[in-house]
Amino acid sequence: MELKINNVHYEVTELIELQVQLIRMRRQQFAEVWLQDTADNAPSICALLNGEAAWLMFLRYEGDAGFSTRDPNYAGPPKAKIEYHLSNGQRDEYPASWNITTNEAMRALEYFFLKEEMAPWLEWNEERPTNHFTKSFGR
Repeated sequence: MELKINNVHYEVTELIELQVQLIRMRRQQFAEVWLQDTADNAPSICALLNGEAAWLMFLRYEGDAGFSTRDPNYAGPPKAKIEYHLSNGQRDEYPASWNITTNEAMRALEYFFLKEEMAPWLEWNEERPTNHFTKSFGR
């Protein structure tokens, strides 16, 4: 499976290899993480991290609008945003109500590595094809 952290590529074949790279990555404030099977039209998952805040996007195939995480227990200000940095230098802000913890994001990446599926314990929102996510992110 291909792992890309801030546009640096790694080939990971064992769960422990993924875990080691994710532990190293956590030393950074911001990270953009992609995990994908190398087969054509395979699903992929992206994690954007800012310290202990994270947001995930799951794509079923190339060009898919996909799904992104939501926090069903969010009780903060409705207009609050969290900033994330992409590997191309772009800075994006997403609603704080979409935030999950970085620990949950790491668990979801490990689950994807094993099953190539969305983590079932997280709340996912299906995006519309015209949404800006597919324009902002590149695999």
